[in-house]
Amino acid sequence: MSPTNVRKILILRFSSLGDIVMATAMIRCLRATFPLAQIDMVVRSDFLELIKTNPHLDRTLTVDRKEGLRALWMLRKEVNRQHYDLIYDAHRSLRTLLLMPFLRSENKAYFSKPYLKRSLALIFKWKALIRGSKRMLERYIEPLEKFGVSYDGQGPELFPQVPSHFEELCKKWQLSKETKYVGIIPSAQWPGKRWPLSRFKETLASLVHDTSESVLIFGGPEDHFCQELASGFSEDRVINLQGKLSLRETIEVLSLLKLCIANDTGLMHMADALAIPSVLIFGPTNADMGCLPYHPQSKILEHALWCRPCSKNGEAPCIRRKRWCLELTSPELVFKTTQKLLSDLPVGGTP
Repeated sequence: MSPTNVRKILILRFSSLGDIVMATAMIRCLRATFPLAQIDMVVRSDFLELIKTNPHLDRTLTVDRKEGLRALWMLRKEVNRQHYDLIYDAHRSLRTLLLMPFLRSENKAYFSKPYLKRSLALIFKWKALIRGSKRMLERYIEPLEKFGVSYDGQGPELFPQVPSHFEELCKKWQLSKETKYVGIIPSAQWPGKRWPLSRFKETLASLVHDTSESVLIFGGPEDHFCQELASGFSEDRVINLQGKLSLRETIEVLSLLKLCIANDTGLMHMADALAIPSVLIFGPTNADMGCLPYHPQSKILEHALWCRPCSKNGEAPCIRRKRWCLELTSPELVFKTTQKLLSDLPVGGTP
């Protein structure tokens, strides 16, 4: 399809945080192929801040998860009023599968989820079926290749635009825009992906006692264990921001980091999209699932165990009763890997 024949494009990707961030590479590549087209995107309302300032989008629409089918029905009416030339279901969730047949467009594309291969790999440990899989951000582009879209190799991106209250935000939490911090992200949507809190605490102690780094702790409103992690450390060196930042503020504050230590979680992908390298601790998921950091200096810590991966997002119970995939990663290894990454970064920590 010629770029001149496509005037209006719609992308559906309702959630989740990390997936929307990884899909930003697709948005950029779509814009490069269709520079004159109107490109709109629909996300869940609580994730709007991830794409609100994206310069490659002309319009952003939202659905509210609390409104259920009513929200889908209202979205259907709005979409059909717009007469899109191409609609891309980049989600393939139950809701988008219900919605797509009722959306009118000459051209439709669908994100491909390898349900069978993934299930066989997870249940029967036929890991060869997923070994060497493409990064998720590349897989978002594959269904659009028939329309001339190709991956540019540049990775995900977010666009922090310092709000007028950013100076007040820094003052409130005693942050300096001139300081590059180390970030710790001990949370994950599924508890099964979380490295034990005691290990994070040992690593934090090493950072405080054996380096001059200042540390920021990130977490969502429900991640109250971050308070335990920060306890016992001076607020001059360790600032706990758990539950205190909006999504937009989180983007802004993440941009102050030189690196982060994280589980396999959405905030890590946000940091990655801001060109911040990570020390990533993989557990029940692994690199073959495709959710890798793009930054070339990021370090992945994982172990070649027969039981890995055991689930697509860490929600399945551990069949060995103890998650050796996480337990075998020691605080000493994480700290030494962090030290090495810090020494490899340019002065000031800017990648």
